[in-house]
Amino acid sequence: MSEENNNNTEQQYQVHVSPDLDYSYRDVANIFAGAGDVVFEFGNMHRSMPGNITIGNRVVLSMANAIDLQQKLGQVLEEAQRKIQEQFQQQQQQQNK
Repeated sequence: MSEENNNNTEQQYQVHVSPDLDYSYRDVANIFAGAGDVVFEFGNMHRSMPGNITIGNRVVLSMANAIDLQQKLGQVLEEAQRKIQEQFQQQQQQQNK
């Protein structure tokens, strides 16, 4: 994980993830961009009340961090898509043998 400082050099940080970190699965994501920050809201659709959603998490990022997230997410998704395509091609080759 890194954060840019005023000199446009990257600082490196060591990230620790708690072993009891909770994972939350969300059906819905809303994103709002303001003048200085970006707000992400994540929620779930009600199974018993169709058409209703409850927001369970709200995350606020600075504009710089939101742009960094956008770039990293794009890179990660691109890599995941490439791997999926490679696996599909390998499966197709094995089936054609």
